[in-house]
Amino acid sequence: MTYVSHPVRGMRDDPFPDESATLLLRLAEGADSESVAARVTDLGGEVDAELEFETLRVVVPEPIVADICELDGLDAVETDATIQIGGGDAGEDVELNDS
Repeated sequence: MTYVSHPVRGMRDDPFPDESATLLLRLAEGADSESVAARVTDLGGEVDAELEFETLRVVVPEPIVADICELDGLDAVETDATIQIGGGDAGEDVELNDS
Protein backbone atom coordinates (compact mmCIF):
# COMPACT_ATOMS: atom_id res chain seq x y z
CA MET A 1 0.00 0.00 0.00
CA THR A 2 1.33 3.42 -0.96
CA TYR A 3 1.52 6.14 1.69
CA VAL A 4 -0.11 9.36 0.40
CA SER A 5 0.50 12.49 2.45
CA HIS A 6 -2.40 14.67 3.59
CA PRO A 7 -1.64 17.54 1.12
CA VAL A 8 -1.42 15.07 -1.76
CA ARG A 9 -4.73 13.48 -0.73
CA GLY A 10 -6.27 16.96 -0.95
CA MET A 11 -4.95 17.44 -4.49
CA ARG A 12 -6.00 13.92 -5.44
CA ASP A 13 -9.55 14.37 -4.15
CA ASP A 14 -10.13 17.98 -5.23
CA PRO A 15 -7.61 19.03 -7.91
CA PHE A 16 -7.42 22.51 -9.38
CA PRO A 17 -7.72 22.09 -13.18
CA ASP A 18 -5.10 24.68 -14.10
CA GLU A 19 -2.56 24.03 -11.32
CA SER A 20 0.46 21.77 -11.19
CA ALA A 21 2.11 20.06 -8.24
CA THR A 22 5.67 19.06 -7.46
CA LEU A 23 5.65 15.66 -5.83
CA LEU A 24 8.21 13.29 -4.38
CA LEU A 25 7.69 9.68 -5.39
CA ARG A 26 9.57 7.27 -3.11
CA LEU A 27 10.07 4.02 -4.95
CA ALA A 28 9.34 0.63 -3.40
CA GLU A 29 12.18 -1.81 -2.98
CA GLY A 30 13.01 -3.34 -6.32
CA ALA A 31 10.97 -0.84 -8.34
CA ASP A 32 12.45 0.31 -11.64
CA SER A 33 12.84 4.09 -11.63
CA GLU A 34 12.89 4.24 -15.43
CA SER A 35 9.54 2.45 -15.66
CA VAL A 36 7.97 4.74 -13.07
CA ALA A 37 9.43 7.80 -14.81
CA ALA A 38 8.08 6.62 -18.18
CA ARG A 39 4.62 6.13 -16.69
CA VAL A 40 4.68 9.64 -15.17
CA THR A 41 5.57 11.03 -18.59
CA ASP A 42 2.82 8.97 -20.27
CA LEU A 43 0.29 10.47 -17.85
CA GLY A 44 1.36 14.02 -18.75
CA GLY A 45 3.86 14.75 -15.99
CA GLU A 46 7.56 15.47 -16.03
CA VAL A 47 10.38 13.96 -14.00
CA ASP A 48 12.30 16.91 -12.59
CA ALA A 49 15.09 15.03 -10.76
CA GLU A 50 16.21 11.68 -9.44
CA LEU A 51 17.00 12.20 -5.77
CA GLU A 52 18.64 10.20 -3.03
CA PHE A 53 16.84 7.36 -1.27
CA GLU A 54 15.21 6.04 -4.45
CA THR A 55 13.02 9.12 -4.89
CA LEU A 56 11.83 10.92 -8.03
CA ARG A 57 10.77 14.56 -7.98
CA VAL A 58 8.02 15.08 -10.54
CA VAL A 59 5.91 18.00 -11.73
CA VAL A 60 2.39 16.99 -12.69
CA PRO A 61 -0.92 18.67 -13.47
CA GLU A 62 -3.14 18.37 -10.38
CA PRO A 63 -5.87 16.50 -12.31
CA ILE A 64 -3.50 13.51 -12.74
CA VAL A 65 -2.40 13.31 -9.09
CA ALA A 66 -4.95 10.54 -8.51
CA ASP A 67 -3.39 8.52 -11.35
CA ILE A 68 0.11 9.12 -9.96
CA CYS A 69 -0.98 7.82 -6.54
CA GLU A 70 -2.12 4.56 -8.19
CA LEU A 71 1.19 3.80 -9.92
CA ASP A 72 2.78 0.46 -9.14
CA GLY A 73 6.18 0.52 -7.48
CA LEU A 74 5.67 3.41 -5.05
CA ASP A 75 6.11 3.41 -1.28
CA ALA A 76 5.07 7.04 -0.78
CA VAL A 77 3.74 10.12 -2.58
CA GLU A 78 4.41 13.44 -0.85
CA THR A 79 4.75 17.10 -1.79
CA ASP A 80 8.23 18.56 -2.07
CA ALA A 81 7.41 21.18 0.58
CA THR A 82 9.46 20.57 3.69
CA ILE A 83 9.98 22.44 6.91
CA GLN A 84 13.54 23.64 7.24
CA ILE A 85 14.81 23.56 10.78
CA GLY A 86 17.18 26.42 11.45
CA GLY A 87 16.41 27.95 8.08
CA GLY A 88 15.44 31.35 9.45
CA ASP A 89 16.79 33.88 11.87
CA ALA A 90 14.44 33.08 14.76
CA GLY A 91 17.37 31.76 16.76
CA GLU A 92 18.57 35.31 17.22
CA ASP A 93 15.43 36.06 19.22
CA VAL A 94 15.88 33.19 21.64
CA GLU A 95 17.63 33.82 24.93
CA LEU A 96 18.77 30.94 27.07
CA ASN A 97 18.65 31.30 30.83
CA ASP A 98 21.79 29.79 32.33
CA SER A 99 20.56 30.01 35.95
